[in-house]
Amino acid sequence: MGIEGEVSPKFRDRLALLRDVNLGKEVSLGTRVAVIGGGSAAIDVARTALRLGAKEVTIIYRRTQADMPAGSEEIEEALAEGVRLRELTVPARIIHENQDFTLECIRMKPGAIDASGRRHPEPIEGSEFTLKFDNIIACIGQRLMVSDQFDIPTGKGDVIQVDHDTLATPKEGVFAGGDAVTGPASVIEAIAHGRQAAISIDRYLGGQGDIDEILAPPEGEVAPLEETEERWRPQAPTLPLKQRLSSFAQVELGYSEEMAIEEAGRCLRCDLEEDE
Repeated sequence: MGIEGEVSPKFRDRLALLRDVNLGKEVSLGTRVAVIGGGSAAIDVARTALRLGAKEVTIIYRRTQADMPAGSEEIEEALAEGVRLRELTVPARIIHENQDFTLECIRMKPGAIDASGRRHPEPIEGSEFTLKFDNIIACIGQRLMVSDQFDIPTGKGDVIQVDHDTLATPKEGVFAGGDAVTGPASVIEAIAHGRQAAISIDRYLGGQGDIDEILAPPEGEVAPLEETEERWRPQAPTLPLKQRLSSFAQVELGYSEEMAIEEAGRCLRCDLEEDE
């Protein structure tokens, strides 16, 4: 995060933490844990910390809950499990005094709307305060690092510059895509870039760029949809709160057979167009 005092074994990176947990390594975070960030990784880490035995888990985010990039359902589940949220708060420095581990924060206020379409948080003068934690986990965005040996130029946001149509970089024979080109985006956008790059690479190697495959036979004629009354999506059952925090068991249990049949019969009429 680039703040004073963050070089400490108690200041952790979320990827390293989640990797150790998924590898089955023993991880101890203590009683009080701070999670810095507002994305899906922050929610994952916060809920993981609870399952590792932490009693107080606090997400610290510089904007409001409404501005958090994590999905609203994820946020609600985390709050229901006991995760705390400190909105409009920014870490300023970490203070080490004997065995104490203190995080100094600054309160923020919403400012003018920035390029992201959200209000840019501005510090409130004289609003500094401190919180004590056993561990702090950083869940902020990552920055691309391209080795100098590749000799590939990067642009604003440290993303790789490519031809929009071919995904070719200025270095001959090298193509790039996904978050390295777009910055943080969705999985489906990265998959689309993979397909686009495969076409370009095939052409670069002398092919026609035809990578299409028929993975399933075409469907036959589909019966016309029948009109149906409006019905809400069935609420999928979840693991009770008391059982969640004692293990990493799946929280969303999925539909029962009856619920699945009900959902399958709920017509959204995607074929209809609005009347002009």
